[in-house]
Amino acid sequence: MAGKIEVQSLHRAFDILETIGNSQIPMSIKKITEETGLPKSTVYRLLNNLENRNYAFCDTNGNYRLGYQLLMMSQWAEKDFEIKNLAKASLESLNAFTKETVHLAILQGKRVLYVDTVESPYSSRLVIKMGMTNSVHCTALGKALLINHKDAEILDILEAEGMEKRTEHTVTKPLDYLKEMEVVRKLGYALDQQECEMEGRCIGAPIYDKSGKVVAAISVSGIATRFSLDFIVKEVVSKLLDSTLRISRILGYVG
Repeated sequence: MAGKIEVQSLHRAFDILETIGNSQIPMSIKKITEETGLPKSTVYRLLNNLENRNYAFCDTNGNYRLGYQLLMMSQWAEKDFEIKNLAKASLESLNAFTKETVHLAILQGKRVLYVDTVESPYSSRLVIKMGMTNSVHCTALGKALLINHKDAEILDILEAEGMEKRTEHTVTKPLDYLKEMEVVRKLGYALDQQECEMEGRCIGAPIYDKSGKVVAAISVSGIATRFSLDFIVKEVVSKLLDSTLRISRILGYVG
């Protein structure tokens, strides 16, 4: 009997994942229940288990998408992952120009998820691998990904995730972070000035889709003593923004 119950639960979990995966938009528990025909209590229980294992995740509106564990297991479906393919040449170009590490990331739930990386040729470099996640409050990528979020939405994320003090430069007060986001919105890009790691400096900029939604971000990061703010402002900003705008245009962005 126990074996049959386990198999039934597995089939039901797959039904839920396939239903979420086939939807063009995030789905509420009510909608998932209606489409699968499963009891609401069963859907709720299985979604909790799937979310705990990162096979599904719940956004700030209480709706569900597929989680990053599925994407990692399929190696991000490299041939079909449009943004990753579109961004590859830009990542390589920025890496060749700066000789620093370049990342492509998306917002997965309330965290930054790295989906592609071109590493710096220097032996001394900041190392973050594809599939890893990071906090939004101390990373240039996080700020870039939140650039169009309302302040209330940002505060919800900060409250849920916390604002760990990674270094002496980390912003740990929500209102200070919102002030910094005002600057990010005006500039169109974000900086991490040794906020995530001591001696680490990073610049990130968002990629938009045709609706104006931020769907990804690209960053360039390096050792602060080598990757100077002066070099970033004078040389890197324009090349990064040109890259992200070009990708955004391909995705239909007209802003």
